[in-house]
Order: sequence, then C-alpha cells, then structure tokens
Amino acid sequence: MSAPKPTTPAQAPAVVPVAKPAEVSAQAKSRDEAPKAEEQKKQATTTPQAGTAAASAPVSKASTMASGAGAKGMNTLSPASAGASPGATAGASAVASAGGAGAAPKAKSAPVPPTSAAAVVEEGRKPVTAAERITATGSALAKGVGAKAEPQAKPKAKAKMAAMSSRPLPKDTMGAAPTSVLNIVSGQPVPASQVGTSAYATSTVGPARAYAKSAAGAVNGEVPKAGPPAVAMGRAMAEGRPAMQMVNGKPVTTISKKYQLVFVTGEVAPFSKTGGLGEAMDGLPIALAALGHRCMVISPRYDQYAEAWDTGYWSKVTMGGKEESVHFFHTYKQKVDYVFVDHPTFLERVNGQTGSKLYGPEWGKDFADNQARFAYFCKAALKAIQELPLGGSSYGSDCMVVCNDWHSALVPMLIHAEKTTAGKWQNTKTAFLCHNAVFQGRFMCEDGLAKIFGVPERYIDSITFKMPLRIGKYNEKVSCVNTMAAGLRYCDRALTVSPSYAVECCTDPEKGVELESLFKLGKCTGILNGVKEGVSPSDKNFVTKTMMTCGPYNSTNCDIAKTELKTNYRAQNGLTGCTGPLMCFIGRLDSQKGYDLLLESLVEVLEDTEMQVVIVGAGRADLVAQTKAVEKKFPDKFFYAGWMGPERYALLAGCDFTLLPSRWEPCGLVQMEAMRLGTLPIVAPTGGLKDTVEDGVNGLWTEKEMTVEAVIEEESVSAISQALRRAAKLFTEEPAKVVKMKQAAMAAAAEFTWSNAALQYEAIFQELGVKDVLGGKTATVTLETDKQVC
Repeated sequence: MSAPKPTTPAQAPAVVPVAKPAEVSAQAKSRDEAPKAEEQKKQATTTPQAGTAAASAPVSKASTMASGAGAKGMNTLSPASAGASPGATAGASAVASAGGAGAAPKAKSAPVPPTSAAAVVEEGRKPVTAAERITATGSALAKGVGAKAEPQAKPKAKAKMAAMSSRPLPKDTMGAAPTSVLNIVSGQPVPASQVGTSAYATSTVGPARAYAKSAAGAVNGEVPKAGPPAVAMGRAMAEGRPAMQMVNGKPVTTISKKYQLVFVTGEVAPFSKTGGLGEAMDGLPIALAALGHRCMVISPRYDQYAEAWDTGYWSKVTMGGKEESVHFFHTYKQKVDYVFVDHPTFLERVNGQTGSKLYGPEWGKDFADNQARFAYFCKAALKAIQELPLGGSSYGSDCMVVCNDWHSALVPMLIHAEKTTAGKWQNTKTAFLCHNAVFQGRFMCEDGLAKIFGVPERYIDSITFKMPLRIGKYNEKVSCVNTMAAGLRYCDRALTVSPSYAVECCTDPEKGVELESLFKLGKCTGILNGVKEGVSPSDKNFVTKTMMTCGPYNSTNCDIAKTELKTNYRAQNGLTGCTGPLMCFIGRLDSQKGYDLLLESLVEVLEDTEMQVVIVGAGRADLVAQTKAVEKKFPDKFFYAGWMGPERYALLAGCDFTLLPSRWEPCGLVQMEAMRLGTLPIVAPTGGLKDTVEDGVNGLWTEKEMTVEAVIEEESVSAISQALRRAAKLFTEEPAKVVKMKQAAMAAAAEFTWSNAALQYEAIFQELGVKDVLGGKTATVTLETDKQVC
C-alpha cells in the first residue's frame, strides 16, 4: 500500500451558502392542491420556515420533557423534505446514520475558505458555483481536510460474554414460509405495473433453498450446505452435471452462464457504510460471484483500507477543461473485485477514520463540492471498467453496469453519451438501482455544466427541472439539475429494493418525489434485498461473533434460548421486575424511521402498559435529548443503550418485538434480521416492511401508515400506541400464539436471502440481453463460505 498523503490539521467546515427555499405553507390542508400564489405570499410572513415546528402541529410531549436538554421542534416537510441525498449540495439531509455512531461535535477552530473541500452548504445565500470553484482552486475538485475524525462511541452497557450454552441443537422443525413470501422471492421480477398479476411459488421453499437442499444431499465434507455456493451446486445438478469436483485441491462446481457485472456505488460494506446501500453492495455482488459471475464493485477510497493495494494504474479525466488524475486501489475477496477510486477529494476529506462522514462533516450537512466529487467518481468508474486490467483483462464493454443511488447515477448518462458520440459501450447494458428516492442529488443548474460533465448540452437539458432544491412540495421551485433523473432516464432498466417500493415510486407522489414518470419510463422493477444466510442463530460463527450467550438455536428451541438471552440482558442492565415483553428499536433516531412518533407514543404507553423498551442507535441531537428525558422518567421501562457493535444482535435475539414505525422504508433490514432471530417486528405497512411482514402471522402492523409530514400527528402516534398495547396483550394473554408467530417469522426470514435476490437479478440481466461470456461453454467456480456476517 502506498503511504498516506500528508494532511493539514483538522479544521471546522466553512460555510458555503445555498439558495434558500421558500417558506413552507404550514396551513395547507391538502398535499394534492398547492396553495394559490397570493396565499403563499400572504403566509410567507407568518408561517415557519423549513426545519421549524409548524404552528398548527401539536406540542410534542417528549420534546417538552427534554426542554432543558436542547430539544428542537420538528420540521414540517414531506419525507423528501428531510433534505436531499447525503452529499447533495441541494440541501442537508435530516436523516442520521443507521444503527451506528452519532455525528461528531462541531469543530471550533477557524473556518476554512469557502472554496475548500471542507466547506459545507448552508441555506440563505447564493452558492459558490462549480465554475467559481474551479477558478479559485485551479481544479474541478477542491482539496483539503474538512472534518474531524468520527468519534468511536461506546455503548452505555455492553453484554458480558459468558460461556455459551452447551445444549445440543435439536432438529429444526421450521415450517414453510407463507405463499406471499414465496411469491416475492420466486420467479421473474416484473415492473411495478404488473406487480400482483401473477403468482410464482410452485413449492414450499424458495428457489435458493430448493437448490441448496438438493446439493446438500449429494456432497460431503467441508463444502457450503447453504447460501450462494450451495445454490450453484444445485443448479449444476439440475443441468445434469456433478454437484462438486476437486480441482487443484479445491472444491469447485461447474457453471454454464457467466456475466460480467459492475456495481458502481458511493459505499460498500465493510469498507464504507452509512446504511442499507453499503450493506446491499456487500451482500449482492458476493452472492452473484458465488454463482459464477465476474463481479466488480467500484467505490471511492475514503480510508487507507488494509486489504487494498495500489494497482499502479494512472490516467486522467477532464473536468471543466482541466485534467484530474485517476488512480485505483484494488482487492479481491470472495471472488469479487473491489476497486477504490483514489483521489484527495475522498481520502483527505476527514482527518482520521472517515466513519460515516462520506458525504458531509456531520449528518444534515453536505460537503459543498459533492456534485463535482461524484461527477468525477462516475467518470473515473468508466476508466476502471474499460481500462483497468484485473486478472489479465479489463471488464470492457461486454458487461452489465448497475449504478446505485444518485452518487453514481451519472454513469448511465455518460455511457449513453459515449455510445452516441464516440461509438463506445455498444454491448453494455445499464441499470439504475434506487435504494431511497428521497435522496436525489439536486443541484442548482449552472451555465457550463455540460462542459464540466463532458456531455452535449441536450443531456443537461434532459435532467433539468423546475424543482425545489430542498425537496418538498411547497418549497420554492428553481431550475435545478437532478442527478437521480440521469440514472432513471438513461438506464436500460430501473430497479429498486422491494416490489411494493417500486409501486410506490411509480404511483405515489410522496414516495416517487416528483420523479414518478421517470420511474415508470424505466419500467421500475422491485427485487427484495436480502440477508446473508450466515446471519443465523443456528450458525456457530455468527453466535460467537455476536456474543449470544445462549449458544446456537433454531425454530424448535427458539423460545427457550431467547428467554435466556432476555433474562441475561435485563439482569446486566438493571431492567428487572417486568413481566411484559422486551422490545427494541435499532437504527437512526430520525423522522424517516418514525422515531419521533415512537417516542411520543411511548410517553403515553409506558404509563399504563407492562413492557420494556431498549433504544440502540444515534441521530438527531434533539431526539437524543428527548430519548434521555424519557429514560429518566421511566428508568425501569426504558433504556437508551446508545451505539452497539455486533453484540446488538444478541439484544435483538433476546427481544420479543422490534419496532419499525417508518414513515417510508424502501426495503428495511432490521425487520428481516429480527425475523431470522425469532423476534417479531411491529411495522408501519409501507414499502419493504409491508412486503416482508404479515400482520398477525409473523409480526404486527400499525393500523395505518405513518404521516409523511415530519410533524407529531396524533393519528400516527395513536396507531403506534395501539400496536404496542396489542403486542403487550398478545404476549401476556396468548403466549403460545406468540411462540408460533416467532417460528413463522423464522420460516419467512429464511427466504429473505441474497441468494434469492441474486437469482432474480440474474433473470433481469438475461432479459436485458447481457452478453454471456461463456458463449455456450462451461466453466468452474470455487466453493467458498462467506464468513463476513457482521
């Protein structure tokens, strides 16, 4: 590895202003009809601005309790109005990092110049343009350290590692998943317009488990019996070939189809992650590579990754008439090529470990040059695909390129432009995979942007809209470039992370966030995200890493094991004397997750209901303050654990219920992991939560979806309260039913795998006509178990 480049001392981010959105019309009763211009003008002098509490919104009880702890009012914006995507200059996101460390405190040293990469966006004044930045820095990309290192938060209490139970693991008697679940994970995925028109399930297990089951009976020894490698063996058998052979001392299986697949992404776990995007770009490429495909993931190099080595490749791309160097680091793990774009605009942004500071110095603030950073990243990715020799050859044009969220959404447009003007990429297919339509990458439209991107002007015109920079129906509309629109308009297929979310993006103005027509244009198709098979309470490796003191368990003995975990956790953290259920919330403390609504509900429910709740995660400062205030009021019923590492799975396994009252949820991960562990999710019926949880069967729904407005709406709070009381009553009065529901949850979650997702992505690639580089021949793929599970 090359030595790190010298950096300057950490500095406080300077402020680069961004155009101020119009005042929000808090008095508007309907989101379907915009107020008249005269009414807006009249209200502008009296209604609160975005980010402040609406005058008509009810007073938050949790906020009142924390009034001495710096709590702030909720904003009045739609889900989109929480801000633009992390890293979008268009507006700071109110969404905090999923399930992890909180934002760093603001640095107090002298501010850096507004042309530095350290600068962040601020509402209220005209922004510094890309052209001005180039003039000031002599580069299309500003340079300089912009944020302090991510603090390594510690959990308030951490489970003690005891000797794991030596009880033998009984035979698993897990039943079949519901037909609704099997339909989602089986067969050819269809566009949103066709969802629900046909059934796929033809057996009592999904396709991945069926392949793995057939292979397990045909092989012995140290070869995977589950997961993508087992699926590859089962497919070989189905095509009349041996399940497994030994080649050069290694077990392999044969394959008859091989695509070259490239995933371009702003983050990929375990190297970089702020949420579900990073998790997906870990699980999906590994699963597809295990099926025999050649897979590459391209991501920025945010840190000095120990496993990634200098490729020696150097080139240049043009940004605004100036040359920017292109340099790559690379590692090869579990048959996946990981390529990291090495440039100071990524590596030198944070003084120390980057943590979750990928797009800004803290949640809710974006680096001011994010548009240039990720436009450069997209252009560099094309170089990696075409020119970087890996294993003796580049991927070239005979490939499928999957671009994820706005950070890489320019790639389909750049490829389309080069197809048209330079005759390149003739055999390349592209897909845009949307993980959250709220985060779009909206930026002010500027003169000369076509030159900076290196495309004809008509391409910029095609992604320029009259839209508010900070998304929200009643914010001021300006001429802005929408980066996500570039991916949707120029890809060969639009994809998203669950079938229901695909429907919502195509039909619901709140969920599609003004891009519904482009989602439809791309035949948006939902494929459910997955969880690795190794995330399982019956897997000894997983149980050891997560410190589950009960030892391995399955659906047969889950109730005994979970009771032991629950008893241990309560004892270690002083949560004694409760005969009701133990519940947890794991994730970001923010409005998207409905956490503000949940807190308000708990203030009511904990007064008269026997139950205990543990909160894991960090997020908005006001919600953290309110959380601590609620803990002080209910010390025996409410516990704020803060940030937790892998041991959070032991807590999740010990709980009876987990809480996910999200305002919107493209897929969701916690509910699938919880179900895998026999913990029942209580969810709002939206997006992927609705796809994975069946009310009264393997979890509970609130009686209605949550309000999309980031205010404390009484109907939403009441719906959560009703669901919590329903769960507590079910736990107390019908314990046998709860046990059956937990077993049903485990059966359903066994189908929510990256193996099933990979088979469905593969079907889409075949439909698009991606070139099979085997050309009718066969090849082999080694069999390897994925041990990176947490």
